[in-house]
Amino acid sequence: MGNFMFKKEIFAAMFMLSVLPGAQAKDVSAQQAGYSNALQKLERAEAAYKSDAQAVTETERLIERKQKQLAEEQKKAELSKKNYLEAKEKLEQAQQTLDKAWKD
Repeated sequence: MGNFMFKKEIFAAMFMLSVLPGAQAKDVSAQQAGYSNALQKLERAEAAYKSDAQAVTETERLIERKQKQLAEEQKKAELSKKNYLEAKEKLEQAQQTLDKAWKD
């Protein structure tokens, strides 16, 4: 009977070894699928990141141009205001001169 137990243990060990590569293959296959899935997610995330980073760069450039435009328009508005106030003052002086001329 001892010999039978020994044969049974050998048979069980051989069976396990024959099943083990199949289990390992399934494991490797699942790992490969997981890796492929992760790689696809990485590629999509990278594409989204590059797109978003490009949009940020373009927006920063637009803001920079608009800030320069704003500064130029503010200078122009200040000059226009100065010219307006000077013209208004000259008109008031001319009105006073005209009023004085009518009184005399």
